[in-house]
Amino acid sequence: MKKTLFLLLFFLSFNSLAQSKQVIDSLKAEISKVKNPESLVSIYHQIVEGYLNNQPDSTQKYTDLAIKLSEKTGNQLLIAKSYLQRGNYLQDRTKFDEALKFYQKAVDIYEKENNKSGAGRTYTSMCRLYKRMASAQNVLSFTKKALSYSFKAIEYLKSVNDNAGLMAAYNNQGITYRDLDQLEKAHEDYLLGLDIAEKNHIENTYTGILNANLGQYYMDTKQPDKAIFQLNKALVIHQKLNNLSAIEHANRNLSYAFRQKKEYLKAVELAQKSVDISKMLNDPHRAFNSYEALYLAQKDAGMFKEALESLEINKTLEDSTVRAEKTKGVAEIETKYETEKKEILIQKLDEKNQLQRRQIIGFVIGLALLLGLLVALYNQNQTVKASQKKISEQSEQLKLMMKELHHRVKNNLAIVSSLLKIQSSKIEDEKAVQAIRQGQQRVEAMSLIHQRLYQTDKVTNINIKEYINDLADSLMSAYGHTPDDFDLKIEVEKEQLDVDMAIPLGLIINELLTNSFKYAYEKVERPLLNISLKTNHGLTLEVQDNGPGIDMERWQKAKDSFGKKLIAGLSKQIGGTYELENKGGSYFKLQIPQEKLKMAA
Repeated sequence: MKKTLFLLLFFLSFNSLAQSKQVIDSLKAEISKVKNPESLVSIYHQIVEGYLNNQPDSTQKYTDLAIKLSEKTGNQLLIAKSYLQRGNYLQDRTKFDEALKFYQKAVDIYEKENNKSGAGRTYTSMCRLYKRMASAQNVLSFTKKALSYSFKAIEYLKSVNDNAGLMAAYNNQGITYRDLDQLEKAHEDYLLGLDIAEKNHIENTYTGILNANLGQYYMDTKQPDKAIFQLNKALVIHQKLNNLSAIEHANRNLSYAFRQKKEYLKAVELAQKSVDISKMLNDPHRAFNSYEALYLAQKDAGMFKEALESLEINKTLEDSTVRAEKTKGVAEIETKYETEKKEILIQKLDEKNQLQRRQIIGFVIGLALLLGLLVALYNQNQTVKASQKKISEQSEQLKLMMKELHHRVKNNLAIVSSLLKIQSSKIEDEKAVQAIRQGQQRVEAMSLIHQRLYQTDKVTNINIKEYINDLADSLMSAYGHTPDDFDLKIEVEKEQLDVDMAIPLGLIINELLTNSFKYAYEKVERPLLNISLKTNHGLTLEVQDNGPGIDMERWQKAKDSFGKKLIAGLSKQIGGTYELENKGGSYFKLQIPQEKLKMAA
């Protein structure tokens, strides 16, 4: 069935492919006749535009030729356009760091030459780039940066009446507003772009894309019939222009729209088309998205066996595309354009002597071993799913497997903790012993979280109140205290937290409690420890002991303190700000804004 559908799609697209090939072949035939280098570069640019959405290898070849020849001519506008096209090609290959370099070169030239159309179109591409990075990494600052570039693009393009460029700019601004959940602003931008197309009788790629995104708006607002109407309009335009990537996108969204109408078999048919086109394009990112649509449609249609197969392919593609996309070029981009600098969370321990260096290396090897075990566990998990023959309750089985995954992660962390404990018993250097033991405590704190995850039905949430109680009881016992001689007060208003927020927050709490038990109670007759986690326009963590307090001057000068760096780095990771002071003992307060909690949810 799949093979037949794939062949049908191939033959349906053959005529439009042939027409496009004729145009490109005629341009190629002109290459040998043209003697003027600048005219030859213009031909290369036209060929790239014909290839861009369908044939990445040919696009790469002709952008290379255009860049080399345009740089030889010295024509700045030809050079800038070559850089812009190369950036667009690299962005579609998810090579974001390289794409940004070419966009920056292009926009510098266009602004220097006062070419507002070129600068506006480049800023439009930069808007799309930052929007994609924001979606991949869930980084709000990137979304806001994308929006700032769209404002620049529209300002430039309006000033020179570049209508085609404005259509693209309004489209990218609209999808950026959609990511910010500002649907009405997105709707307004789509309509502005389509109004330009209608008034100026423009039917290009962005006419189709704007119709498709307007259909997406209607899906978001639960109006599937309107969505299907707009998406079919987009599909007709994309087919005329032979834009296979846009055809894939339209079919995928049509599948979602028919799922809203509960016409599941039609949704399966459209999602299968999307999958087959992504194979023709050899685009793993699109294949990942289209297999997700196919899996959801098959599951709703009761095709559980096929749904499981599609889900397995989707998860395999996730490893090779989405996870790679989330990490590509982020460090270079953040430092070069000063968006958000990430502080390194874990740095090397002070290498004062050879013995300590060996222990640090051993610790890194242990973490690498843990990573290897997790990868092996993931692969094993996939194999188990592939071997299952009966699919009756798909969601329950997936939940069970996630609980098993957390169980095994907890066991592997316990192994690492044991290895560190054994290693510390063989070390004579006291500083190295302390460093290893602190690492062991942090591993055990993470282990508690995964233990909680496999003991509950909510595999992505954790009961942070129970976790704090377990952690405090464990540390109290480890440092020789009992409930009879220790005043422990724990107050938690928001008990359930997403695991992405719970893990760093748990490590911060572990660090603070460990410091209190180590340093605060040596001369205190009746130890006291207050731990509070409240919801107040976000989340507020407070930890206070009744010890002698912290030496603030020493704390400020302790630049190499691993604990201090860990608390600062984790606080920044979850978007929080903290303060430390003496207030009847050491007092720590961490505040996390509400929007950061939504991003983690």
